[in-house]
Amino acid sequence: MATAHKLIRVIWYVLKNEVFCLDPETDESAMVHRNAPRWIRMLKKHGIDPTAVPAAN
Repeated sequence: MATAHKLIRVIWYVLKNEVFCLDPETDESAMVHRNAPRWIRMLKKHGIDPTAVPAAN
């Protein structure tokens, strides 16, 4: 019970203060390069054109 309470407090703090931590040893560009084809396929599957440029307001 104490562990669950501590976890909830940490999650609440992160969400409330918009504090996010990125691992300095993680290469995000490699992750994006590896996952981008799958993301594009899923967008197309759901009828979203990933190459479309949003209209300016």
